[in-house]
Amino acid sequence: MHKLAAILFLYFSFIANSSAAVWVKVNENSTSKLLVDKQSILQKEQLTRAWVKIEYKTPQKNIESPDKEYDLSKLLWYFDCPVQKTATSQVFQYMNSRLVYSAGIDVKDAEFIEPVPETDLDLAMRYVCTANKLAKAPSEAKTAETKSASGTSAATAKPEETAKQNEAKPAANGEKPVTNTVKPEGKPANGKIDSSAGAKGKVAAKDSHAKAGAHDVHWTYEGKEGPENWGKLKPEFAACDTGRNQSPINIDATIDATLKPLKGIQKYTAKDIVNNGHTVQASFKEGNMLIVDDMNFKMKQVHFHAPSENTIQGKPFPLEAHFVHADAKGNLTVIGVMFKEGKANAGLEKLWAQMPNEVSEPILLKTKVSANEMIPENRDYYRFSGSLTTPPCSEGVRWIIMKTPMTASKEQIEAFKKAVHHHNNRPVQPLNGRVVVE
Repeated sequence: MHKLAAILFLYFSFIANSSAAVWVKVNENSTSKLLVDKQSILQKEQLTRAWVKIEYKTPQKNIESPDKEYDLSKLLWYFDCPVQKTATSQVFQYMNSRLVYSAGIDVKDAEFIEPVPETDLDLAMRYVCTANKLAKAPSEAKTAETKSASGTSAATAKPEETAKQNEAKPAANGEKPVTNTVKPEGKPANGKIDSSAGAKGKVAAKDSHAKAGAHDVHWTYEGKEGPENWGKLKPEFAACDTGRNQSPINIDATIDATLKPLKGIQKYTAKDIVNNGHTVQASFKEGNMLIVDDMNFKMKQVHFHAPSENTIQGKPFPLEAHFVHADAKGNLTVIGVMFKEGKANAGLEKLWAQMPNEVSEPILLKTKVSANEMIPENRDYYRFSGSLTTPPCSEGVRWIIMKTPMTASKEQIEAFKKAVHHHNNRPVQPLNGRVVVE
């Protein structure tokens, strides 16, 4: 009852103050429009909160109650800007202006996650954190001037300079990445959502991850900033060293299990392609779904690694694709597809036709590329629990590795290597008692 009362109180408080709201459009695409109430942005201790609404152009199904549909969501999101993590505190869903669903949780009990790059959560975070920083800039500048007047050396930061430094830029993989994705290297990782992404957002001027604002530390695949040192580059990367369920792995000994057939929708095509310096990634239009453990995951993007990151019985493949999926709470599922050298792949052929050979902004695709063109018809798979394969190496990622490899021509494999300029596979990690089921 107390929880319900709290939800109703917040709801009516929100309605009562809605007349004072100043909704700013942060993003709009073919499926939805994202708006943030500028007046609601508020700093609460180390957190920043804001009311957000997402207007959908077609009805959406409620994940917990699929029989309910909605075309508008109003959410109270909290952002931990310094570490680039977010949590949902209140959710209200409407269909034709009628409230059909509501839920809430005390922010103290909410789970803060690193959002999948380029998702609504990630875009809202970048807007709110930048706006909040700009709002504090004048007072900080005044403090600096006061110190300077008293003889203390201090630089006066101009708001417009602060805005330029903190300008939101496209994320990388999502494996957030991806980052892998999942941060997912996520447009990754950031916008892991790479696994590696699948997501994995993160790094310097030419690094898509840095562009995402998710990470300001440069990481690479070799040298002092390579995989063996990722965990030392930044506290948030500690899991790269200390994690016990890290990816990728070598799939060797497995346990037979009754795995459910993969179910989902894979009919919506890719919308753009980007070279983020760590990988080449294609983002998908909204609509592709994957059902795992009775949970709905939306396909966000696919990115590639050469040679493969996961290996099978010690055998690496020349190319591996990671299809990064995320649910409403930011939980990730990554489908890995191996490519062996052989016949050219039709999907890769169309993607590579517009593949940037240098770090780039997202480029809209001129041709239709379906995920099905890069996923084998035989849907038998291995499954294990793992992590993003790029910093911050967050764990809790559901990994699904397709048993049947696809083929890619030697020219397609070499074209990808030329675009990335270096190998981009993290070495396999210890199983530490984990089991792989098939």
